[in-house]
Amino acid sequence: MKRKGVNLKIMKEYVLRNRKGLLLVLIAVLIMGVIEFQNIKKTKVLDTKLSYNVITNKEMKEVTEEELLNTFIENNQEKINFYAKAFRIENDTLINLIKENYHELEILDSSNIDTILIDYLLELEKENSKLFNFNIVSSNPDKEYMIALINYFTNIYPDVDVSLACAIAKIESGYRSQYMIKNNNIFGGMSKGKLIKYRTIEYGILRYIKLLNDRYYAKGLNTVETIGKVYNPVYENGVKKASPTWVVNVNKAINEYQKLEASEINRILGFTVE
Repeated sequence: MKRKGVNLKIMKEYVLRNRKGLLLVLIAVLIMGVIEFQNIKKTKVLDTKLSYNVITNKEMKEVTEEELLNTFIENNQEKINFYAKAFRIENDTLINLIKENYHELEILDSSNIDTILIDYLLELEKENSKLFNFNIVSSNPDKEYMIALINYFTNIYPDVDVSLACAIAKIESGYRSQYMIKNNNIFGGMSKGKLIKYRTIEYGILRYIKLLNDRYYAKGLNTVETIGKVYNPVYENGVKKASPTWVVNVNKAINEYQKLEASEINRILGFTVE
């Protein structure tokens, strides 16, 4: 018992002598405990976030391309309707074809749905003409609508000068020739000595702008004179050149037309979104 008392006394004296050091040790232990607790808490939060991300990513994969495709079609419904009307193909048929061939078309990876649909439909009408109605629809469009269409398609084929395209159409049809408008050809395109007939005014003007793009601008013919040499040629002393009268008239008409704003084009064509 005496030995234990001595030990207690010694311990008491030790504590008194080293109380500051022991206090620091105790504080250090407490701080380390708090830090460890926070680390455990952060780890749990991180694990929760990682688990959430895994679930979210899994859910996104389950949504997959089918829903992405449906959303894409819904967001671009107006343009799909527009091209179905222009080419005279059933709207539901075109939507189903897009769904069947979206991988090949790479339509989800492109922001230019116009070019994709135009190229696809032009090729499709060659391969499966039964899907299209080739009968002519005479819609009797007004001048504003036809000019808006020229603007719309020159935005898709930006190499084509919109003012020049509008000017040529004015010289050829005046935007009022009933015979030309009835056949949806306002630019004077001929085949075998006869005016080419197009099924819709939208299709006819698309063909006009694509003609300028592919057969003129793409070949470096981008002035009134160089275009006129092919478009409206005459021969002087056996030399082919653009009709001087045609050149003068087109140059005068160019000044009447300026590029329309996208919002104005959409308003005239009846689009609610750009």
